[in-house]
Amino acid sequence: MNGLRLPDSAQEIADVIGRERTLYLIGQLPVCGQRSWRVVLYVPKTLPADHWLVRVLGWRDAMRLVREFGGEILQPSNCRCVHRAYRDQSIHRMAGEGMSAADIARAVGLTRRRVSGVLAADAAPRAVEIAGPSQGGTARG
Repeated sequence: MNGLRLPDSAQEIADVIGRERTLYLIGQLPVCGQRSWRVVLYVPKTLPADHWLVRVLGWRDAMRLVREFGGEILQPSNCRCVHRAYRDQSIHRMAGEGMSAADIARAVGLTRRRVSGVLAADAAPRAVEIAGPSQGGTARG
């Protein structure tokens, strides 16, 4: 997952505690409200030793967050886009190694149909429409 760019809201946390720790932390955050894509992290100004951030990250990284974001409510990306891109890369790698769609599906926890769809979608040529400046259009992809 190292080659995949984090969304800015997650990257600001990663700049403090590192990429892997950030992805792990975001994966531990509860969904906020009725929107399944929204996660919220309140970073306290002071950190008791038994705080859940200490249990999740350890004292050192939890304190780094407190020093940087203490008293703030953060709304980082849930990073599903990063996970999905990593999963799709893994599907292509396994297919390239000769694994069947059924075996890949079992390995990544998807249906065989979804795995076939990922492979087909990425194999199809992408239509790119470019309108010139005189036409007042924009590039699409």
